[in-house]
Amino acid sequence: MLLDDIQELIGMEKTQNTFFHIFNHLHQLGKQLVLTSDKAPVDLFGIEERLITRMKWGLTAELKRPDLELRRKIVRNKIDRDGLVIPDDVFEFIVGNVTDNVRDIEGVLVSLMAHSVVNNKEIDLSLAKRVITQTVRVEKKKLSVDKIQKVVCKYFDLEEYLIQTPSRKREIVQARHIAMYLSKKYTDNSFSYIGTVIGKKDHSTVLHACQTVKNQMEADKTIRASVEQIEALLNS
Repeated sequence: MLLDDIQELIGMEKTQNTFFHIFNHLHQLGKQLVLTSDKAPVDLFGIEERLITRMKWGLTAELKRPDLELRRKIVRNKIDRDGLVIPDDVFEFIVGNVTDNVRDIEGVLVSLMAHSVVNNKEIDLSLAKRVITQTVRVEKKKLSVDKIQKVVCKYFDLEEYLIQTPSRKREIVQARHIAMYLSKKYTDNSFSYIGTVIGKKDHSTVLHACQTVKNQMEADKTIRASVEQIEALLNS
């Protein structure tokens, strides 16, 4: 027997009494019972003590939030099972922002599929952002310029010190510009501060970098996809 959200029985005395007898009956038959709750048994105030005692007969284990790799596997499995077509940037955005539990992940995928069918539109990042905002609470993480630099360099497989150098190599300049753009977008730091941290540049260089990345994202799908994937990593 699997009973989800046992905390929903709090305050329901008659239902608790019925469940008490069901529990005893199944236990006597040697059946396995699996109960889930958003709290530990000792914190289920409002559940009869005799039920709490029986819950303690078995193994009590805390289920952690699924980590990034597990969320990837869960989403991939559900996409394959339901035959959904989801672009890579949408996939990364989902696994990076829906982090609490499997139920939220399922809800987002179902909503995406419903919106796609009803509106006869392909699933894209704009739709995913709208659905996730409406479905789950997305907590904005506090990001630092240093953290953003690290993530950008890792994404482009660059040594972090390289974007601090005056190098004009295309891949290094691109990474530097994106790091500046995301630093301005995700932190409250000034152009001057961002420039000081990233390569000791002045505020006009950072301003130019931000505008360059914006223009590139409008004109180049590859650049836009890269920036969106980095954003998903920052939010994961």
